[in-house]
Amino acid sequence: MVSSMITVMVKVAELFLMIGVGAVCFRLGILTRRGVSQLTTLLLYLVAPCLIVSSLAGEGGNIAPEELALSLGLAVLAHVLSIGLSFLFFRREPLPRRQVLRFSLIYSNTGFMGMPLVQAVVGTEGVVYASVFISVFNVFVWTHGYSLMSGGESSGWKKVVLNPGVLALAIGLPLFFLGWDLPELLQVPIDSFAALNTPLAMVVIGCNIARIPLKEMFSDRSVFLASGLRLLLFPVVFLGAAFFCGPAPALLVSSVIQAAAPSAANTVLFATRFGGDDKLASKMVAVSSLLSVATLPLVVSAAQAVSEAL
Repeated sequence: MVSSMITVMVKVAELFLMIGVGAVCFRLGILTRRGVSQLTTLLLYLVAPCLIVSSLAGEGGNIAPEELALSLGLAVLAHVLSIGLSFLFFRREPLPRRQVLRFSLIYSNTGFMGMPLVQAVVGTEGVVYASVFISVFNVFVWTHGYSLMSGGESSGWKKVVLNPGVLALAIGLPLFFLGWDLPELLQVPIDSFAALNTPLAMVVIGCNIARIPLKEMFSDRSVFLASGLRLLLFPVVFLGAAFFCGPAPALLVSSVIQAAAPSAANTVLFATRFGGDDKLASKMVAVSSLLSVATLPLVVSAAQAVSEAL
């Protein structure tokens, strides 16, 4: 237990060193808000989809189809549990704050923080499971999440079906089930872009943290409560529920990592788009990301310990 916690702490520390680089780059003006926005777009539309395709077309073929189906079920379970639990909190907050706080409770930073940590702790098999989790996240965030932040508006089926994560899964799954490898001419560039996911994602998170003055970051009690719920309570509840589904250890740990990641970057994007409390959204992403350096090793080590009992 202690050795596994130390391993996870080292992996998290490595990620946070890269986050620190991003924060310094933003503070020194090496990266501007526009540059961060462009990097985010690059990650969402090119790098992350390449990582999904790369993992499914590579060594994922040794995963049983039933395990892949179970990973889909666990991803749905994680989001349904989070949505249900979110109704218990922040009932007295004004509507704009309640929308942001509940969204940040439900949706974790699966792509930017969860995927790199899964890749570091679990390896290639975990990336396959994480790819499924991200696709489920995209479906939920563009249906329930969009409606929550917009006040009931629908995003439309195109945004659900044609988002990069779902499209990448649609390309990768046939390769996975048929056991096909991509031609080297395609595989090498795709693998190269996929390798950019961790450093670029960490730099973007660091820049977003650096945007918030320290005074503002630590002045809102609701932000700390929401961060504690997102980082500790929700993943622990999910871990308990997932245990009874009997997943393979790699699947359990991968799913818990995704569920235990800090608040999603989409919190800021949606709050800005719908004229919500974007400052609160930025604080939620920043504070939960900072606190996750302490919580992720605890939660992941607990998941590893539970997985040994399966």
